[in-house]
Order: sequence, then structure tokens, then C-alpha cells
Amino acid sequence: MKDIIYSKYSNERSRDFSIRTDILEENGRRSVRKRAIYPEGKAHIEALYRHYQTLSELTAGTRLSWNHCIPTSDGVELEYLEGESLEEQLLFTLHTKGMDACARDFLDCLRFIRSLHTGASFSPCEEFRRVFGEVSLPAGTDCAPCTDIDLLCENILVSNGHWTAIDYEWSFEFPIPVNFLLYRIILHFTDNANRGEEFRRFDFMGQMGITEEEKTAFAAMEAHFQKYILQGHVPIRNLYPAISEGAFPAEEHLALEDLQVYFDYGDGFREENSVLYHMQEKPCWHLRQEIPIPNGVKALRMDPGSHASIVHLREFRFVSQTERAAFCLREGGVNGDWIYFSEEDPNIFLTEIPEGARSFLVELEAFQPGQAPMKEVGRLAREYQELKNSRLIRWKDTVTSVLKPQEGSAAK
Repeated sequence: MKDIIYSKYSNERSRDFSIRTDILEENGRRSVRKRAIYPEGKAHIEALYRHYQTLSELTAGTRLSWNHCIPTSDGVELEYLEGESLEEQLLFTLHTKGMDACARDFLDCLRFIRSLHTGASFSPCEEFRRVFGEVSLPAGTDCAPCTDIDLLCENILVSNGHWTAIDYEWSFEFPIPVNFLLYRIILHFTDNANRGEEFRRFDFMGQMGITEEEKTAFAAMEAHFQKYILQGHVPIRNLYPAISEGAFPAEEHLALEDLQVYFDYGDGFREENSVLYHMQEKPCWHLRQEIPIPNGVKALRMDPGSHASIVHLREFRFVSQTERAAFCLREGGVNGDWIYFSEEDPNIFLTEIPEGARSFLVELEAFQPGQAPMKEVGRLAREYQELKNSRLIRWKDTVTSVLKPQEGSAAK
């Protein structure tokens, strides 16, 4: 008897396409079973075996085969396969040999897939329009009689140079331009996987002859295809705007809970050379901490949280000294013991470490703008304005003395 060791329900779609996938095991041997969840999905499941036969004939004698499929009384059963996907193989090349080598291998894969899709010419039929909508595409382009539009790098297992496609549920037995398949493969490997900017310079679509007009048409085809899968069904993910008042930005309320201290050993401030110190809320964020300074440290950077804030320095000195340590800021303003950070990711830099310094004492209070004591904020604002005015007055006096005619000289 076959035991079910894993089940997956693909039911965020129309009843016509909702299926259940089970991994079965019997005497240590595994297999995959796919069945329709609803009676309406029986035809979709039964088509898998037909697709397997047709696609296998089209790629016979090449390095691409299709996961073996047999019909059963209530669905189909497929081989349980393990191995490295083509996408994983390409990414291994990226990390070991570099981007150029990865791009070269990817282009070779695209050219091979294109070479398989011949034997038919594109002409939009009624079934094409039902699945992909009404789009403007040139007639007569190369196609295969049957196309698996999900022949993506992630759906191909590679073993000793041989490819096995493991998911061909979305195959269609009418002509589809091969460029649409290539468009999907490229999009899923780059932009949809947040690798678009990395590979932008290679222009994979341009190299495969996909025009700007085709890109526009293919994007419309993809949108219509997604609607075809749903056929009026509303996935739970699409209900979020209707049932929720919006996201609660928790990070904005927790952003100032840590003081992160970076140690520069001469190669810059690096994440791996940093320590987090938890700050207590009382009601502002507060910390008093003696920070050990490892040998070889050239400079320190302290980040009191990650959002705009007003920081009050109560203690800020090397333990071996009594006066406040000199520091500098990437941005922000200083007035006495108070620092105003108007931007995200506040930083305090200590670039001069006294010889023999072994630890640093810091006590600070960090206020979010809405938490800061208004009396103190008002005082700081007045002092800043007074300082600004005094500097302006000194600047005017300097300009006047320079421009004032000297005694005995004639004004011009």
C-alpha cells in the first residue's frame, strides 16, 4: 500500500484547474500523484498524459526529456525525481565563474530551447485567444505543435548533461510563438527573481530577437493567462485590500531598540565587525553601557537605531578620560549634549582612539521626534536660531568692514 508522505493543494485558481499533488511511498520507492480536486478539473488532469506523449515525441533524441507519466483511475502518476535544477546550476556558475560565464550558459540554454520549437507556424486561433487574449503578433513565426509555457529553468532537473522537465501542467496543443516561451524563461530567471539589474547589460531578450512590440504583446498575454487560470475565482491574496485596514509598520516603532557599534580595523565598517546593545524603553530609549574596545581598532561608529531621532548624550567618553570624546556625524546637527538626526540610519563616528584605550562609556537617550520633551526641543530651537543670528551678524560685520572705504581714500 502506498503511503502519502506529502500533499499540496493548488486551489487558488478556477475549479477547472484546482489539483492536488501527493508524494507517495511504498517499500522505500516514491512517486508523485496528481488528481483533480473538483469534477470540473478532470479534463485538465487527463490532459497531462497526452501532453507527456506529444512533448516526448517532439524532443526525442535531444538532451531534454519529460518526467515519465502514466494515467491512473483517478488522475496521473509521475516519477519522483531529485537533483539540481537548471537554475541552481546557472547560479552555481554565477558564483564560481562570474556573471559573464553565467550569461553565456543561459544564452546557450535559450538557443537550445528555441531549436526545439519548430514544425508549426503561428496563426492565432480561437483557443489561443481564449487563453492569451487578443494580441497583435506577426503570423508565420516558428512554433511547436505543443508548447509547455512553464519550461522554466527552475522546472528542469539536470543530471550528467541531460535535462528532465518536471512540470508541464501548462502545456497547450496549438501554436504559440516560441519567443513568448523565451520571454517567460528570461523574465522568471532575471526580473521575477530580483536579478534583473544584475543581468540588464546582457539584454537577453534583444539577443534572442524579442522586439519591443513583442514584449508589450507578451505582457498582455501573460496577464490574460493569469485571468484564464482564475476564471473569476478570487484568491485569498487578492482579498487583502478589501479586508484589511493596511499594514502596521512595526519596524517604525521598534527601530530605536538597539545601539549598533561598528569596529573599524582599517578595512572600513563592516556588519560582521559590529555588536548590538539593547536599549531599554523608559519612555524614551535609554542605554548606559561600557563598550570594550578590541585590539587593533582604528575607529568606532555608533548607530542609535535606524530612524530619524533626537539623541541626548549623558555620557560619551573613553573610560581612561574625563572629557567628552570628540565625534563627527554623517548628517545631523549638534547643540551641546543634544544631536538631531533628520534622516534614516543615524551614525556617530569616533575617528580618534586614544593610545591604550580599552573601553568606551556611553549613556544616551534616544527620542523619536514625537517623543522628545517639547521644552528641550524649544530651547534647542531658540539656541540654534540665536547661534544662526549671531553668525549672520558677524558675517555682515566682516562684509561691511571689507567694503567700507578707508579713511583718506575716495569713494568710487
